[in-house]
Amino acid sequence: MDKMIVDGYEFSNGRDAKLAVKEKSVVEKIKAGIDINDTTNVYETYNKLVSKNYFVTPVGLTFLTEMRDYLMQFYSADELKYINVPSRTVQNEAENLVLHSNNQIHKLESENARLNKVVKRLTIAVVAMIILIIGMFFIVITNENLGYFNAEEKILNKYSAWQERLEGWEQELIEREEQLNR
Repeated sequence: MDKMIVDGYEFSNGRDAKLAVKEKSVVEKIKAGIDINDTTNVYETYNKLVSKNYFVTPVGLTFLTEMRDYLMQFYSADELKYINVPSRTVQNEAENLVLHSNNQIHKLESENARLNKVVKRLTIAVVAMIILIIGMFFIVITNENLGYFNAEEKILNKYSAWQERLEGWEQELIEREEQLNR
């Protein structure tokens, strides 16, 4: 990782260095546009910059410190606003981002594990249903005594056998009568 130096401060990442370069250009514009002898204007500018927490890098904070030191010649410490040093430094932001990312990754991993369990359960349920359906088709195809599918054919077969027997008995009776009548 290349380290960048801005106004005597070394930054370990490009984002922070770009922010410091931006603050440096703002500082230069303020210095060029302000009359140092007009302490009221310097005081108002200082208060606006401090109130809005405009500067967050050491480059901008150093400029605010220089302004404060200059204004201390004309104002008491109670009249000047204190410089707010951001509690979230760039490194803290990066650490928080990493922690947030790790938390998100952990949440996603646990959600993924939960969904994998659901997929396994659903897969088992689908396989069980397929086996049941195949079993039902097998029973329907192989069972001869199954309800209504072959009922008409079964009845016809049963009564045709009776009819054949009856016809056979009738034929025997006719033959016996003929023998008796002779």
